[in-house]
Amino acid sequence: MRKTKLALALFILTLAMLGAPAGGQLLGVSTAHAQTIRSIAVEGNRRVEDDTVRSYISLQPGQAYSEAGASESIRTLFNTGLFSDVRLTMRGSTLVVNVEENPIINIVSFEGNEKFKDDVLTSEIESQPRSVLTRAKIQNDTQRVLQLYRRAGRFDATVEPKVIDLPDNRVNVVFEVQEGRKTSVSRINFIGNKAFSDSALRDVISTSEKNWLSWLKTSDIYDPERLDADQELLRTHYMKNGYADFQVVSAVAELDRERNAFFITITVDEGPLYRFGNVDVEAYVPDVDPQSLRGEILTKSGAVYNAELVDKTLEQMTLELAKSGYAFAQVRPRGDRDYSAQTISLTYVVEEGARAYVERINIRGNTRTLDRVIRREFDFAEGDAYNVVLLDRAKRRLEALRYFKTVNITREPGSAPDRIVINVEVEEQPTGELSLGGGYSTSDGFLADVSITERNLLGRGQQLRVAGAMGERTQSVDVSFTEPYFLGRRLAAGIDGFYRYREYDDNSTYESKTVGGGLRLGFQLTENLSMITRYRLYQNEITIEHPLDDGNLCYPVSTNADGTINYNAGCTLPGDQDPTRAYYNPEASIALKLAEGRRLYSVIGYDLVYSDLDSMARPTRGFYGKFSNDIAGLGGDAEWVKAEIEGRYYHPIHNQIVGMLKLRGGVIEGWGDDDVLITDTFFGTSNLVRGFGNSGWGPRDLTPGGQRDAIGGTVYAAATAEVQFPIPFVPSDLGFRGALFADAGVLTRPGFTGNPTTGLPGGAGYLLECEGINADGSGVVPAAATGCYVDDASIRASVGVSVLWDSPFGPLRADVGYAVLKEDYDDEQVFRFGAGKQF
Repeated sequence: MRKTKLALALFILTLAMLGAPAGGQLLGVSTAHAQTIRSIAVEGNRRVEDDTVRSYISLQPGQAYSEAGASESIRTLFNTGLFSDVRLTMRGSTLVVNVEENPIINIVSFEGNEKFKDDVLTSEIESQPRSVLTRAKIQNDTQRVLQLYRRAGRFDATVEPKVIDLPDNRVNVVFEVQEGRKTSVSRINFIGNKAFSDSALRDVISTSEKNWLSWLKTSDIYDPERLDADQELLRTHYMKNGYADFQVVSAVAELDRERNAFFITITVDEGPLYRFGNVDVEAYVPDVDPQSLRGEILTKSGAVYNAELVDKTLEQMTLELAKSGYAFAQVRPRGDRDYSAQTISLTYVVEEGARAYVERINIRGNTRTLDRVIRREFDFAEGDAYNVVLLDRAKRRLEALRYFKTVNITREPGSAPDRIVINVEVEEQPTGELSLGGGYSTSDGFLADVSITERNLLGRGQQLRVAGAMGERTQSVDVSFTEPYFLGRRLAAGIDGFYRYREYDDNSTYESKTVGGGLRLGFQLTENLSMITRYRLYQNEITIEHPLDDGNLCYPVSTNADGTINYNAGCTLPGDQDPTRAYYNPEASIALKLAEGRRLYSVIGYDLVYSDLDSMARPTRGFYGKFSNDIAGLGGDAEWVKAEIEGRYYHPIHNQIVGMLKLRGGVIEGWGDDDVLITDTFFGTSNLVRGFGNSGWGPRDLTPGGQRDAIGGTVYAAATAEVQFPIPFVPSDLGFRGALFADAGVLTRPGFTGNPTTGLPGGAGYLLECEGINADGSGVVPAAATGCYVDDASIRASVGVSVLWDSPFGPLRADVGYAVLKEDYDDEQVFRFGAGKQF
């Protein structure tokens, strides 16, 4: 019996082992056998073909089933975005793939959006009609829309996606948007700045504070990328103004959700002000004479340290070496900082660089701007010697175009050890600008102007500008087109058309209309010196109101027994006139009548401009000089030569106090048989000497009974001394400054005034007013004639105080000037105010 039981147990165990499934376990022992896949079946699919599903499966017939292979296949199928669920099971020797397909999007719509139109939002998202809907895609699209609103300053915006099921596994996707209020930058504060005020540093950065004109701009929106760029702008500003140790310690933007505003705090460490010490050149390249490069040095010993001038010096030296045949010579600055003396000595070292050539320049990201517009900013092309200084210069030029939001230039090895590939990655930005402005000035009254500018026309790098202005006394329209790279060279060629109308009714009695056009060509002579040549052809029409131009001259015809005079018929004697002498009815001056009518002007000229100012918007240091020369007479009705010169020098006196000296002068002379008409002369404006009205000083027609017209002069000179300073007890972040000024000027030698010695019918009459101007008769021409013109060539001078405001809509200035040197016949103007572009 015992043997029978043992045999039975062994038999059952043998059967169990023979029938155990592959991979199964029996009594804790693994079988180690796997099922072999004979076929693959796909279930649950309606749109996707079976073979398409099988192509994503790593497990294939004839292979053994494994958990690793099944996991990889499931992951691959999910990554296609076609399925919301995938399951793999073995049914005997058949691998069954059960899928649940993602729905197809029928339509995508938006609700609650006003800031952005549907087409703008649609272009930002991946979910599109007739595409497959996935949960990841919906989440990404929601974040994309939110990011778009945040870039527009709507940090309170919310986006909630809704999926509406439709038959046949289709869905509608609706993004419900709550835009919220615009979240602007309320305040930008600086900590640690002493050399420059908060308002001055706000002018440096691109982020601005919210104001009542914020609806016209987007710079008051907080943008982390813009804030990073602003830190670089601050560093550049300080480095070019002597602060070589400057650094931004922190830049923090805090969102106040209750006030829905950002507060930005930028902490800086200015460090000391440095000056250039000794500046020298060393050359370690055979046949290169260091003396030949000294003329390229822009960094002068004793001057305030300027990192920008160091870079420009490197560029100019590198270009000069390349022109001399040293294509692989490299220039690097070696600085020696003296902390106690606060100087930085520089040595420009010329060395032989590695021989490397530019194999290729790849340009990417420019969907609108043509490749050639970008390539022309490089001083080298494919096949030329590679130079890192010229590469940095090209990057700065591309950034200065303002066509691109970002410019990144990288390099990588080429096909050979001495070949380098340059990659230029750009991100384009809008280049069109709409400018609306307005203001008021005491000379022109209220004025409104609008201009539309496209800086990158059709991606060709050309500029088109259309502008118009309308005011109480003036209207104008200007159209200009500029090609900045004419004939493949750095020549700015342009064509202009213009129309201008102005009423001169404050100190003269005429209207002027000018219509015409011109050509111009500008180019750089040196880094700081530029020249603009031009030709203009225009027609000018002078109109005098008829009652002031009827030629009604009163003259005596007989004398009564009591000594009173009888005048010619049609003459009405004003009550304040002396009945014993001749006079004019209220008339425009003879000189002005001679200029009445239409004239064609053909003028050729040029401007020579030098500037090393640290800022064109608010200069604190440097010199600006301009010389202009124009010649009329190459055709047309006028023949004259005009020259003007202007010089301005700015220098910081102490902390935020800046001094300015300005000198101006001009002369115009007729040539050929033509005289200079008074409408082509210079006038004593309030821009030259404050404290006087527009055309309120200088030569004047004083004919009795006339309109006392200003008749201008052919020679003028003026000087201004001014000190600008922060206003005590006024927060600097409000943008207010004060100024004290002193002006002086002289204007003399009137233009063509006609024949002043024409006698009156019945005999010449004495014009007593003319005789009484100066006791010795000096400056009065003539003493007895039909008209008299005063031209005493005396100096006018004034002193005063000004308030300047960097307002949200442009610079404003109010001047209170008092004339300290004047003549009795001058027109004074104590208060002068201007705003916008007209001031």
